[in-house]
Amino acid sequence: MTVLRHGWILTMDDQEHSYRDGYLVFDENGIIDVGDEKTIPQTYQAMGEDLHGALVFPAFSNLHTHLSMVPFRSLADDCPNRLHRFLMPLEQKAMTKDLAVVSAKLAMAELLLSGTTSAVDMYYFESDVAQAAMDMGFRLWAGETVLDAHRPDGEGLDSAFAEIQKTKDITASCTLVTPLVAPHAPYSLSLESLKACYRYAQEHGTLWTMHLEEMPFEMEQFRNTYQMTPVGVMEKEGLLDDRLIAAHLLLPTESDIEILASRHVSVAHCPGSNAKAAKGVAPIPEMLSAGCMVGLGTDGPSSGNTLDMFTQMKLYAVLQKNRLHDRSAVPAQAIVPLVTRNAGIILKAPIGQLIQGYQADITILSFDRPNMVPCHDPYSVLAYSAGVQNVKDVYVAGRKKVANGNLVCVSYDDLVSQFTEQSARFNREAEKLLQTL
Repeated sequence: MTVLRHGWILTMDDQEHSYRDGYLVFDENGIIDVGDEKTIPQTYQAMGEDLHGALVFPAFSNLHTHLSMVPFRSLADDCPNRLHRFLMPLEQKAMTKDLAVVSAKLAMAELLLSGTTSAVDMYYFESDVAQAAMDMGFRLWAGETVLDAHRPDGEGLDSAFAEIQKTKDITASCTLVTPLVAPHAPYSLSLESLKACYRYAQEHGTLWTMHLEEMPFEMEQFRNTYQMTPVGVMEKEGLLDDRLIAAHLLLPTESDIEILASRHVSVAHCPGSNAKAAKGVAPIPEMLSAGCMVGLGTDGPSSGNTLDMFTQMKLYAVLQKNRLHDRSAVPAQAIVPLVTRNAGIILKAPIGQLIQGYQADITILSFDRPNMVPCHDPYSVLAYSAGVQNVKDVYVAGRKKVANGNLVCVSYDDLVSQFTEQSARFNREAEKLLQTL
C-alpha cells in the first residue's frame, strides 16, 4: 500500500473535487482513499510520503497513436505527399516484427516519462506490441490495423483477425492490455470489410477504432461514389456505435456531427499532427456542444513527432481559440478532462479519475522548475505551462514506473541500444528514398 500526503490533488471526478493539501492511498488493486489532509484517517497518520505540495492527478491517456512508427520520426518531415513517398513504401520494405517491438517500447518509455500511462495503438504486429506493453507495465489498447491491401505482417481480413485473436490469447490473464479492432479508414477498406470489422468487434465485445473524415480525397471519393459523407454512409449501413473511437474527424458536416452524437461515437482529436500536416483544425467545441465524447491523441511519432500530451492540450487550446477568434473558448478546466476523465469514459475503463475503486494510474508534477511558479490555477498550469520536464513520479496500476523523472525497472540506454540495432536496415532504405528528394 502507498500513502501520498500533502499533495495538491485533482481528482478529476464528475464534480472535479480537488484538495489543496490532500492525501491519496492506493495499492495494485486500485485507489483506496483520497481526501483533505485535515481529515486523514488515523490509520494513515504515521505513514506516507510527503509530496511538499506537488501536483497529483490522474495520468494522461493518449487515444490515438501508432507507437511503432518511431523510426519515421524527423524523416522528411516537410516533404509534400510524405505519406505515399516515404511512410507507406518504408513500411512495406523495412518494418519488421523486431523493429516494431523495440520502437513500441521506446514510445512507451516516452509516454511514461511524460505522464501518460494509457494509449490506444493502431499498427502492425500488435500481438508482439501487446507483449511489449506487458513487459513495460504499460496500459495499452492494442489494435491491429486492418487493410484490404498488403500489410507488413500479413494480407487480408483473415490474417488481421488471426493477429487480433493472438493478441487476445496473449493478454487473456493481463489486466493492463486490451485488444481492439482497428480498420484503417473508409477509403482503404471496402464497405464489406468495414462491416466485417464491425461484426468482429460486436461479437467479441471489443472497442474498435479507425481514421475517419481526415482526408479531402476521402470526402470527395464518398461524395462521388455514394453522394454522401463517410459518416453518412456508415450511419446508413449501421456501422456507428458507442464502441467506435473515431480518430481525427477533421472534416465533418453539421449533419455528421449530429449523427456522431446520436450514435455516441467517441472522437480522438489529434491537434498536433493535424496542424503539422496543414490539414486544418477539427470543430471540436461544436462536437462537444452536440454531445460527443472527445479525448486527445498524438497520432504516431511519425506524424506529430512528440507523444507528449502536454503539447496536445496546449495546441488544442490555442488552435481552437484562434479558429473561433475567442480567447475564452475552451478554458483550461475544460481541457484537462479530455486527457483524463473523458478518456476513461471513452475506453470504458476505471481510469482517469482519482476516486475510490479506480485504477491507481497517477502522475505527480513537481513545482521545482520556474515554469511552474506561481500556480494560481492548477488547470491552467497543466494546460498551458507544464511540460515533460516537470514530471516527477508516475504510477501504473499502483506500481511506480517513473521516479524523480527517471524510468524504473527498465534501462533507457538499453531501449535506445536495441532500437539502434534494429533500425539499421530501415535507415539504409530511408537514405535511398531521401536521395530522390
